[in-house]
Amino acid sequence: MRGQAKNQSQSLGGPRCDAVRPCRAPSRVRGGFTLVDVVVSMGVIAVLIGLLIPTIGSVAETARRVACQSNVRQIGLGLVMYADQNQGYLPASVYLPLDPRSRASDRPEDMVTLRIAKTESPTGQSLWDGLGLLFAQDFLPAGKVFFCPSHRGESPYARFASDFNESDFEIIGNYHFRGAGPTGGWGWQTADPLLRPLTRNLYMIDPSQSSLVADGMRVRSDVSHKIGANFFRADMTVTWYNDPAGNLATSLPEDKAEATASLVMERWTWFDQQASGEDE
Repeated sequence: MRGQAKNQSQSLGGPRCDAVRPCRAPSRVRGGFTLVDVVVSMGVIAVLIGLLIPTIGSVAETARRVACQSNVRQIGLGLVMYADQNQGYLPASVYLPLDPRSRASDRPEDMVTLRIAKTESPTGQSLWDGLGLLFAQDFLPAGKVFFCPSHRGESPYARFASDFNESDFEIIGNYHFRGAGPTGGWGWQTADPLLRPLTRNLYMIDPSQSSLVADGMRVRSDVSHKIGANFFRADMTVTWYNDPAGNLATSLPEDKAEATASLVMERWTWFDQQASGEDE
């Protein structure tokens, strides 16, 4: 009878077992993910990505802003080294008169220029100018320091990287050079920034109230940061100008042909006032 049951079990396709191979319960087959499970999972992932993207972008911009601050600091220290070797004077620029008090042919809006184009040069040759002299005279031998990693305008480093090794091309940087600073003497409180007395001698510039280098501000596309700007002042510090409303960018023209000296000088005044605490 036992043999008949065993044979009957095997013939019916049941588990083959005996005294040597005991019977085991059949394992359950696990079901896979359904289409609904996959769709729901993808939806959750999409929501999480949507929540994280702004945070990741904010962190990335903060990192770029810190890198920009480092560039501004290096440029500022380069100006100090230059002045130490040139009787205290900051680098000269064709866009700033030798005597800043005259204000003649003053074009501060163009002082983002590192090397002048032949058509702009008084000698008919491409010349290093302003902050560009720091590169030409090896105070700052790395061209990339003159470009902000947050810049999305018309003058990225990639556009000019190869031109630093050439001699015939205009180079526009991302940082504005003032070329001279307020002395803190007569006229400091005048309402018109164009009338304030300036000097190219670093040691005569009021250190606590004078900004000398800042993120570009000739036209709207020069503004690298949407909510502010880094600037270097004569007391060797780098300060962040907080502008959450974006007034710095919106107050500038879109076309460089519309850029004016008064607009740029007014922006320097904004930085001066923050450096001195007047806007607090």
